[in-house]
Amino acid sequence: MSKSAAPPKPGKRRLRRILGWSLLVAFLGGGLAFALAWSKWSREADAYLTFFAMRTPKTLTKVLDRNGDVIGVFAEEHRVVIPYGDIPKAFVNALVATEDADFWSHSGVSPRGVMRAGWNFATSFGRRREGASTLTMQLVRTVTGKRQKKLNRKIQEVILARKLEKAYTKKQIMESYANEVYFGGGRYGIEAAAQFYFGKSAPQLNVEECALLVGILPNANWLYPYSTKPRTRELVLQRRNVVLNRMVAEGYLKGSDAKILMERSIRLARGNAAEEQVAPYAVEEVRKYLYEKYGRETVLTGGLEVHTTIDSVWQQAANDAVRKGLKAVDRRRGFRKDGLQFVLEPDTTELPGWNRFFEPGDPVQGIILGWSKDAATVRAAKRVITVPAAAFAWAGKDLQKLLPRGAAPLFSVKKASPEGVPQELELDQEPDVEAALLAVEPATGEIRAMVGGYDFRRSKFNRAVQAERQVGSTMKAFVYGAAFMLGQTPASMVDDAPVRYTFGSGVYEPKNYERDFWGPIPIWEALRDSRNVPAVRTLEATGPEAMIAFARACGVGGTIQPYPSSALGASDLTLKDMVRGYGTLANQGKQTPPPFLIRKIVDRSGRVLENHAGGEGEEVVDPMTAFQVTQCLQGVAQRGTGARSNDLQWPVAGKTGTTDDHTDAWFLGYSTRIACGVWVGLDTKKTIYRGGADGGRVALPIWVDFMRVALPTTSREEFEAPEGMEWAEVDRVTGLLATGATEPKDLLRLAFKPGSMPKAPSTPEAHQQIQEAKARLAAQGAETREWGRVAQPPQEEDASPEALLHGSPGGR
Repeated sequence: MSKSAAPPKPGKRRLRRILGWSLLVAFLGGGLAFALAWSKWSREADAYLTFFAMRTPKTLTKVLDRNGDVIGVFAEEHRVVIPYGDIPKAFVNALVATEDADFWSHSGVSPRGVMRAGWNFATSFGRRREGASTLTMQLVRTVTGKRQKKLNRKIQEVILARKLEKAYTKKQIMESYANEVYFGGGRYGIEAAAQFYFGKSAPQLNVEECALLVGILPNANWLYPYSTKPRTRELVLQRRNVVLNRMVAEGYLKGSDAKILMERSIRLARGNAAEEQVAPYAVEEVRKYLYEKYGRETVLTGGLEVHTTIDSVWQQAANDAVRKGLKAVDRRRGFRKDGLQFVLEPDTTELPGWNRFFEPGDPVQGIILGWSKDAATVRAAKRVITVPAAAFAWAGKDLQKLLPRGAAPLFSVKKASPEGVPQELELDQEPDVEAALLAVEPATGEIRAMVGGYDFRRSKFNRAVQAERQVGSTMKAFVYGAAFMLGQTPASMVDDAPVRYTFGSGVYEPKNYERDFWGPIPIWEALRDSRNVPAVRTLEATGPEAMIAFARACGVGGTIQPYPSSALGASDLTLKDMVRGYGTLANQGKQTPPPFLIRKIVDRSGRVLENHAGGEGEEVVDPMTAFQVTQCLQGVAQRGTGARSNDLQWPVAGKTGTTDDHTDAWFLGYSTRIACGVWVGLDTKKTIYRGGADGGRVALPIWVDFMRVALPTTSREEFEAPEGMEWAEVDRVTGLLATGATEPKDLLRLAFKPGSMPKAPSTPEAHQQIQEAKARLAAQGAETREWGRVAQPPQEEDASPEALLHGSPGGR
C-alpha cells in the first residue's frame, strides 16, 4: 500500500493564497492602471486627432518669374503641398517597400513589423532596437513633434495611429506623409524636395529619383545629396540602391530594371551644395516689401505666391555678363599679393574645401609646388596638375617670383572629371570692383533683370537701386534734350573752345577727356564723341533749370544741382533713375512708369491680394525731341564712344559715362523694347584702374554681353521718326545743308522738327571760317564767363517747365 502525499502545511497554503491574491490584485491593478492610462492617452489622442483635422501645414511663399518659374522662396519650412494624385506612384511604392511593407493592409500597427523588431531585439541580445513604426506612426511623430523613445510615447503613437486609420483613408494618410516629411536641405514635402534636388515638379520624378528621396529619409541631414563630401555622396547612392532592391523584393520593380537603374549615376539639378538663386537682389527687394506690407509670419508660413516681372533668361544673361565683365576689369587692376597665402609644407599640406565635388567655373585654392620653363606644378583638391604659364599671363611677367613654391593662390576650374576632380586650372582672384545692371521694359516700367553686385552672398547692398553715384557723361542726353526742346537741333553748332566759369567764390574750367579742343562742331558730333566743353556751353545756353526740368520729366529723381559740372554728371543719382530716364527716350517721349518688380500677389487659397500692371506713361517729352536725342545717341553707339555695340547688329542707342579719376564707369542704352544701364566701380570712391577705365572699356562690354542675349528675344525694330519730321543731309563740318562738294565722310542724314532744318547750303567759305576758328584755338586762352549771365536762346519765353515738357518747334 503506497503512501499518500502529505498535505501542505497550513503556513505554505496561506503563503500561496497570499501570493495568488497578490498576483491577481497586481494584475487587476496593473490592468486598471493601464486601462486608465489608455483612457487618458486615448482622450489625448482625440485632441491630437482634432489637431490633425484642423492643422494647416506651414507653406512657403514662392517668388515666380514672369513665366511662372520659381526664382526664390521665403519660409520657415520649405514646403509645397500637393494632392495625392500628384505624388508619383514610384515614390509611394518605394516608400511602402522600404519603410512599411504592410501599409495598405494594417490598421496603424504592423504585426509583421512588431514581430521583426522583437526577433531582432532578442537575437541580438538587445543590441538591435527597431521601433516597428508604420508610416502612420511616423506621421504622428512628424506632425506632433514628439520623438522621445519612451514606452508611454510609443503607446500614444499606437493609439493615435489606429485612430488616424479609422478617421482617414490610406491615400489621405499617404498624402499627409508625403507633404510633411523632411527631405534635408530645409525642404519639407516631396514637391519642395523634387524642385530642390532635381529642378522639376514631383509628378515628373522618375523611379531612381523617387528611390533616392526615400533613401535619404531616415537621416536626411546626414544623407545630403548636395554634400561636398564624396563619402556622403557615395552613401546616398548606396541608400538609393537599397531602396531599389526593396522595391524588387516587394514586387514593385523587376530585378532586371532595378539593375539598370542602379548603374546610373545621381543626376542633380546643381552639382554642388550651394543653392544659387537666379535673381537674389530682385528677390531681396520683394522680401523687404512683403515683410513691411504683410508681416514676417505671413510671408514665412502663409504660402503666398508672388508673380514678378523678372525674365529668368535675361536675368541669367545679366548675371553671367556682370561676373565675366568684373573678372576682366579686376584683372586689369592687377594681381593682388596682399591676401596671398603661403604654406610651409607644399607637398603635404591640405587646404580647406579640397574634399568636395568640383565643376567648371568653381573656385579652388591651389599650392604651387614648382615651375618648369612654361608651366607650374600645382596641388589642388589632392591632385597634382600641370598649369601652363598662359593660365597665369594676366598676373604679369615675373610669375615665378610672384608665385614661388609654397604660394597658395585662388584658381578657377576650367575642366573637371565626371567624378568632380579638377583637371585644368587658371589663376583667379575674387574681384574687388563691383557692378550693377538694370534692364527695364520702357513702355511699362517692368524690371526684367536686376543685378546689384558681384555676389549677393558677399554683399546684399543693391547697387542698382540703393547706390547714388556720379553719372558722368550719361547726363549729356538730358542736357541736349533740353536744348532740342528749346529749338536747337543736332546740326546746331557749339563751340568746343576753352572756357572758365566763375560763380560766387568758385571757378570751374571744364576739360575734354583728351585735353584738347576741336572748335565749332555740331551737337551731333559733340554728343557722339562725348566732348565735355560743348556740353557745359550748351547747359549754359539753355539754362540749368531747363536741363533739370527735362531730366525730371523723363523720370530722373535725386538731387541735380544747377552748376556747370552738372552737364558732365557731377550729381549723385541711382542707376534705377537713370534707366528710367533713358527708357522715356526709348518710349518716344512717353514717361516710363517707375520701375517695379511685383505684378501680382496671390494667397494660398488663390485670392488675389495685389495686381499691378505697368500702365502706359503720359507724354512728357514731345516725340520729335525724343527722336532727335535718340538719333544722336545712335551716333554714339555706331561711331562714337559706344561703337562696340555695333557687335550686336541691332538698332540701339546709348551713352557712355566716366567720372573724374575713373571712379565710376557707366553705359546707358536702349532698343525700342529694352532700356538697360550698367554701372561699374568700387564701393569706396577710388580709381577703378589706371590707364583708361572709362565707360566704353569697363561698362559697355557688360551691356553688350547682356543685350546679345536679351535683344533676340524681342522684336527687331528701327527707331521711327515721328510723322511730320523733315529729313535733310547735313555737312558735319559746318552744320549746314550738304552739297555735292561735301565729302562722304562728312555727310549726316538728320531729322528736324518742321521749319528748323538749316536754310543755307554749306560753302567753301563756311568751311574756311570753321578752319580759321579751329586754328585760333592754339593761341587763345580760356574765355572767362560768369555762370548764369549768358543770354538765353530766342525761345526764352517758352523755357518754363510746362513748355519744356510739351515742346516748342522753332528756327535755329
